Amino acid sequence: MKFRAVYLLAALPLLIPIGNGLNIATESLFPSYAIAQETTEKPNKEEFKKRRREQFRQQLNLSPEQAAEIDQIREQNKQDKQAKREALRAARDKMQTLMGSDATDDELRAQHRVLQDLRRDMGEARFETKLKIRQVLTPEQRTKMAEFKKQRKGRWGRRHGRRHHRPGSAQGE
Repeated sequence: MKFRAVYLLAALPLLIPIGNGLNIATESLFPSYAIAQETTEKPNKEEFKKRRREQFRQQLNLSPEQAAEIDQIREQNKQDKQAKREALRAARDKMQTLMGSDATDDELRAQHRVLQDLRRDMGEARFETKLKIRQVLTPEQRTKMAEFKKQRKGRWGRRHGRRHHRPGSAQGE
């Protein structure tokens, strides 16, 4: 099974010169970000986020009202998220400074607790945003979203060699 994908990928450069007719076929088979684009520039973060939002909307078949409500939820949390990121960055910088100084162990532990609290707060905020978005979705859309996230997580693991696995989970499956 694994070899078939390798053969297909190996044959892809031979098929590309055929022309634009193949473009349509490859777009349906491969995600747009996986195909070499005409320009060699990597899409910036905002373009990537915009494309992901559009995929989310299409995959879940969101109504215009649902899409607007979800956009509003994300926008409301955007400033808070940025402020928390900046606080975390400053706390990390302070920790680096303390580590390089002759700070006491107690000072380092206190700064470590600050970092942990900030990470926990960011996680809580992320979770609350997910809950708000979940409330906008129908039960069928929630099920679909869970399936898509599971598929995406599986693809991520294969691409990255499942280096990051949870304790107790089976590796190499």
